[in-house]
Amino acid sequence: MLNAPIRFHGVHTRATPLFPLVCLALLILFATGCASSPRPQITFNPGATVETLSSGVSLSVTSPQGNTGGTGYLLYRRPDRFHLVMLTPFGTTALEFFARDDRVTVLLPSKGVAYVGSFSDLPARGGLQGWRMLRWVVEGDPFFRPGAPGTVERTDVEGRRTVAVYDGDGLLARKSSGDGEAVYRDYQSVGGVPLPETIEFTDPQGVRVKITFDEPEVNGPVDDPLLTPKLEGVTLLPLSSLAGS
Repeated sequence: MLNAPIRFHGVHTRATPLFPLVCLALLILFATGCASSPRPQITFNPGATVETLSSGVSLSVTSPQGNTGGTGYLLYRRPDRFHLVMLTPFGTTALEFFARDDRVTVLLPSKGVAYVGSFSDLPARGGLQGWRMLRWVVEGDPFFRPGAPGTVERTDVEGRRTVAVYDGDGLLARKSSGDGEAVYRDYQSVGGVPLPETIEFTDPQGVRVKITFDEPEVNGPVDDPLLTPKLEGVTLLPLSSLAGS
């Protein structure tokens, strides 16, 4: 059977004991050639920071009360302005989340209702308290700090101690405080500005929020009207009552 004739594309040949060895050698050569292919070099501008962000997002929230998630888009402007839009499977707006400093507005367009209050008023149900960490996740510690030691500690004006850990490339890998932990993964360069593709943060109550960015734009114009809720003709309710909606 070892000397049975074999045809490849019309060429008559005969198998020999060397045939499996030749195939193995070709496979090894192909594998090592692929392994040695250089990875694309990602470059960042030293000192570049995210001043504004506009991006599609995929969001998932896991909490002791259950899981939820969806897609939408996020607008951010330093230091503390956020506008998150979550969409229904049909592409209509299900929820809008606005934040400015400590003030929060949750707008439900289909109900004509907006819930207004502070971050501390967010109900624990459904993982909404996890959003209290939102500003801390993106502020205070730059994503890129070339030459930084592996661990950087700081204390903010509220006396909260934060420990940030940077990898060998100077990219923020994770940070933690008494309020929770954030992990930053799969950095990309957006016009020379470093931005993680995924941020995942957890709080001591077991709430886990994961955000994945899709086609982000960094440091473009994000004007006030895009960050301000439109409340004309909308019923305003206290944010603490959102748990019963």
